[in-house]
Parts: sequence; structure tokens; C-alpha cells
Amino acid sequence: MTLARPGVRARITLAATAAVAVVLAMTGLAFVLLLQRELLAGVDASARTRAQDIAALSVGKLPPVLPAAKDDGSLVQVLDSSGGVLAASGNIEGEHALVRPNPGLKGAQISTLSALPIGGGERFRVLQESAGPPAAQRTVVVALSLAPADRAVQSARSLLFEVLPAALLLTALVTWLGVGRALAPVERIRRGVAEIGGGDLSKRVPLPTAHDEVHRLAETMNSMLARLQASAGRQQRFVADASHELRSPLANMQASLEVALARQDLDLWQETGQDLQGEYDRMRRLVEDLLLLARLDGRIPLAHDDVDLDDVVHEEAERLRRHAAVTVHVAPLPALRVRGDGARLAQVVGNLADNAARHAATTVSLSLRRDGDWVVVQVADDGPGVPLEYRLRIFDRFTRLDQARARDSGGSGLGLAISREIAQAHGGSLELLLGVEQEGAVFELRLPTATTKRPDLL
Repeated sequence: MTLARPGVRARITLAATAAVAVVLAMTGLAFVLLLQRELLAGVDASARTRAQDIAALSVGKLPPVLPAAKDDGSLVQVLDSSGGVLAASGNIEGEHALVRPNPGLKGAQISTLSALPIGGGERFRVLQESAGPPAAQRTVVVALSLAPADRAVQSARSLLFEVLPAALLLTALVTWLGVGRALAPVERIRRGVAEIGGGDLSKRVPLPTAHDEVHRLAETMNSMLARLQASAGRQQRFVADASHELRSPLANMQASLEVALARQDLDLWQETGQDLQGEYDRMRRLVEDLLLLARLDGRIPLAHDDVDLDDVVHEEAERLRRHAAVTVHVAPLPALRVRGDGARLAQVVGNLADNAARHAATTVSLSLRRDGDWVVVQVADDGPGVPLEYRLRIFDRFTRLDQARARDSGGSGLGLAISREIAQAHGGSLELLLGVEQEGAVFELRLPTATTKRPDLL
């Protein structure tokens, strides 16, 4: 059975508490060691001072009982070279030597002992210092109890052990509440997203008052929801338009078949077959365009080859001369190369040329030039131009300028939408140049040159 992993709030609380525990433990240990060292240094300083006072007395005749110190906590003896007690403080009068003297001792020697004949097992800080002339060398022994220092250190340890759990508990509580408050906007964002159903993408998540990372997260979520709403709207309009466009040829085919079945006329059947062939071609083109748009929406990879755009423009111009009843004028074509899918780019130029031929009065003009890091293709016609009310949505799917004209000549209304999608997929653009409405329409295709550094094609 796999245990559930703790949440973010619990993990942050545990991590913060553990970090504080480590810091407090290390700080407490350092404090105890520093306190112990300072107390021991104080005891050593007192022992040295007491030893210097007794050494000054040992120059002359020593009294059998040494004068008491102010703290009354020191044990003092003066020993001869053989270890005999020459004098002692009143609190150990008549006791044996506390330590064995060191004949070769020079200066002072400090040690910690707990096996003194007195003291009941307490630890003592013992200082031995030589005094007197070398012929009659004496050893001054000063022993100070470490019980007060040990009690102070033990009290500090006890205080730390008592404070540490309380400090950790307070840290955990403050961290838990603080993280919970910090994550409250995230929880509100989660609830807001959970309440947004698939059928209503108009709602937005609440924005926190603080302009921090959570605020930027909420803004990103709202931006994503706006894009999803726009995408869903486009998809719904696309499905509705596609259904409408497919319903019309199906209705025409059904009507033609019903008439032919009712009359049982062979000539009518042949005429119906021709009509059905035309409707079939129209439906095939429409389905192919829809599939291409779906592929472009899905961002499928396109070919990434070197394409001689001047050859593409020349071929499409020749094709238009063969099939369209208009004059095709082509400006001198410089040799320009782009990177992309040659077949798709030819489709874009072909769509623009066919669109211009349908609306031209007499002439369609094609040109190619370089503009900095861009290759520019322009396709113009001398037709009536694009009305102002259509210029903003001419690249929308299923948009036709002449709703009253026959659909066979008008196309499906997807050509310009497909062309712009292909241009954008190649890192370029397709625009309708603004001009005088009665002077025809000029479409401009811009593509990066083959040497331009840009992101890879989709």
C-alpha cells in the first residue's frame, strides 16, 4: 500500500520546522559550549589570583593556617618538594596533600580532577604553581569547585530542552497558518476553475490583491480561459458554417435525384449526373479545405525546404493564363528563395491569383521583391475592390464578398483563411493593403528570406 504524499502546506511546515530545529540545536550547543568555556576561564582566573596571593606569602614564614579567601570556596595547600603539607586553608586543615607535587614544574599547571580526598565526588579545577627559591622550592596548590559552573551549564541545557519544543511548536503553527494564508488565493483559483464548466468559458478566476506570483498565475489562468473561450467560439462557428456549407450541396443532390426518379427520363438522368458531378467536385474541394484547416489548426509539421519563390510565382501566373479569361501581368521576377513547404506556398499564391481572377475586370498583376529580411509577393486586380465592411473579416472562414452570386464561381470562402494560416505557419503574414475601394484589391504575402534567423517552422 502506497502512503499518500503530504501536501504542499504540510511539506513546507515540516521543512521549516526541521530547519528551525537544526538551527536552534546548533545555536544551543554553541551557547552551552561557550558558557562552559567562559565559566571555566573565570574559575581559572580566580585560581591564578589565589595562587599568586599565596605565593607572595610563601616568601617569608608561612602560617600553618592560610588566610581564607573572600569566596570561601577555594582549597589551598602549600607543599614541600616531598609532598608534605606546609600550610593549608582552614577548610582542609590537617588533610593530606591534594595532589602529588611535580618537582620539575615551571610556571603553572591546571587540570580538572574529581578524585580529591574531599568534596564528595565534585569536580575541582586544580592549579599547581611553583614558588620560592630553587633550594627550597614549594608548590602552591589551589583547588576550586566546579559545582557552580556545572550547575549553570546544566541549567542552560535544561532551559534549552524546555524552550526547543515550544519554539518548534510555535514555528510549525506560524508556518502552517502563514502557508495556508499564502495558498488561500491558489485555493480560490482552484475553486474558480472547478466551477467553470465546459459549456461556459466566460467566467474568470479571482485576482489576488497582492501583485505577486499568485497574481501572475491568476492572470495567466484568465488569459488561458480567454484563449479557450475564443477557440471554442471559433470551433462552434466553424462547425456551424461547415454544416451549413455541406448541407447545401447535399440538398441540391437530393433534389436532382428526386426529380430524375420522378420522371424516369434518360436525358434527364444524364443531366442529373453532370449536376451531381459538379456538386461532388464542390463537396470534395470543401472537404479538402476543411481537412487542411484542421491540419493547420493542429500545428502539424510542414516541409522545411529551400523554395525558389520566383519559380512559384511564374508557374502560378502561367497556370492563370491558361485557365482564366483575364490578362495576367507579371513584373520582372528577381531570384528570391525562402524556407518552407513549396506545395503549400504554391497553394497560397494560387489562391490569391484565383481570387484576383474571379474579381478582376480585365487584369491581374503579380510582383515579387525583397524588403530587407522579407520576400514580398503582391497579387492585385482591377476589380471593384473590397468593401470597407468586409476588410476586417475577409480572412474569416466562409466569408464571401458577394452573397448573391453562384457558389460554383464564388468558392467555399476558405481560400483566404487557408492562405493566411499557411503564411503564419511559415513565420510570415498575409494582408489586404488598404487603398481606394474602387481601384481593385491588393493582397501582400510576406515571408522571411531563407537566410533570416527565425524559429523553425511548425
